[in-house]
Amino acid sequence: MNPNNGVSDAQNPLVSQLGILQVTPTEWLVRDSHMLDGDPAALLGVIQQSGDAYEVTKLGVLTTRWFYSSFDRAQASFLVRGATGPGAPMRPGSRQVSRVTD
Repeated sequence: MNPNNGVSDAQNPLVSQLGILQVTPTEWLVRDSHMLDGDPAALLGVIQQSGDAYEVTKLGVLTTRWFYSSFDRAQASFLVRGATGPGAPMRPGSRQVSRVTD
């Protein structure tokens, strides 16, 4: 278990690449831990608990939100390099809202 509201850590060893900072009981900032603290480019996005789901908003893709059934899955979504989320890549200027029910 991690100290973030009793949410379990993902079993993926790549999770150590992420810096997770809990800002409220239901919100976490996600950053690249390989970048220096204070570097705004390190901020990757936000995870917000919404009922039983975890909503992910990634910087650079602010018009899209993804929903995951667990904190671990939401956290792991930031580990996929070059992908904006589940499914096909977005076309520039398009708007998508994805719901993942895993």
